[in-house]
Amino acid sequence: MQFALLISVIIAILLSAFLLLTHVQSFFRIKSQELIKASELASLALVESLENNSITKDTIRTNIDTKTLKLVSNYHGIWTKTITEAVVKNRKIKQAAFSGTAIHSKTANLYLANKNSPLVVVGNTRLEGNSYLPKQGIKAGNISGNYYQGSSLYYGRTVESKPNIPELDTSWISYIESLLKGAYLDEDHIIPLSIEIKNSFYDPTKTIYSNETITLGNENIAGNIIIQSTSKIVITAASRLTDVVLIAPTIIVQDNVKGRFQLIATKKIEVGTQCHLYYPSSVTLLDKTATSSTNQGNAIQQRIPNLIIEKNTTIEGVLLYLKKKQEVQNRIKTHLKVETGAQIIGEIYCQGNAEFLGTVKGSLFTHQFIANQSGSVYLNHLYNGKILVNPIPDYAGLPFKNSKKNVATWLY
Repeated sequence: MQFALLISVIIAILLSAFLLLTHVQSFFRIKSQELIKASELASLALVESLENNSITKDTIRTNIDTKTLKLVSNYHGIWTKTITEAVVKNRKIKQAAFSGTAIHSKTANLYLANKNSPLVVVGNTRLEGNSYLPKQGIKAGNISGNYYQGSSLYYGRTVESKPNIPELDTSWISYIESLLKGAYLDEDHIIPLSIEIKNSFYDPTKTIYSNETITLGNENIAGNIIIQSTSKIVITAASRLTDVVLIAPTIIVQDNVKGRFQLIATKKIEVGTQCHLYYPSSVTLLDKTATSSTNQGNAIQQRIPNLIIEKNTTIEGVLLYLKKKQEVQNRIKTHLKVETGAQIIGEIYCQGNAEFLGTVKGSLFTHQFIANQSGSVYLNHLYNGKILVNPIPDYAGLPFKNSKKNVATWLY
């Protein structure tokens, strides 16, 4: 009798354990499905937001049955930062990403403003893809006996360009100007510089701020952080910067710097040799310096670029030179220079004169080319520059008006 009772108890325990296990599995399956649905909803909302190309600034909240969706989109340097939050029966998932303009079949690989002057190609220049050129077209030339070496003037197709290069989104321009003026500084989130700083993009932006020169040595700084100086920022090879935005009148990136970050300046940016800025990085100069007219000033000063990328440096992302709207174009001033052996995988956008000796795999937009060779200045001459097709099919870049966007990178 006792043995039968013991067997009954064991069977009851086993049945209870089986029922409990079944219930737990069912519970976790339901919760997992809720998490999956929340994740899918958050991702779908973020991708759909790329279609409407809008900056919300404030959180948009949507309630659907038992689901709640929040979305906020604003600029973060050159990129648009979008954060979505989906809640399905108290199961919450967040997604965040940087996005930028997507490329398509008609995207310009070269866009030279139509200023009634042909493009002259010299040396080992090579043009691939879609070339938007002045109505005078393209011709071969020579500088000090160096003739064009190509078998064809271009390798792709040509389209007549307009008097100005394509416009960037005016709301982004306004954001950059406000950022440079310190409009987004929040005293509650200003922190001191220290050896290691990390901050999630789901949290408020933290700012390291100083009126003095900031030199970044062995610091490891990552995430939703702005480093801003009213004087100058110097980045050394020992620094480790990831997704940080750096703002100052003058920014110097020393040789051999590696990292993923964004630079924004108003006077001067120098990126040294053997540097590698990984995608998605950006270098932006909104030039606030006064320039003398063509008939004034020192001829050597005219050739010193405001924005320079030195030899054998690679930038994966965007390189921009923006000038003041009211400024009269100086025909012989070098505004942006990319040295021999430097490589841009992405886009170059120059509202002034670009001296381009390197390689861009993507797109180059410029008001005018300039070549300083053998003591002379050659206008609209492209000397040894290579403009090749972008190797990244889902590339995301410059904030153009009314453009479809792609995700540049998912955030943390």
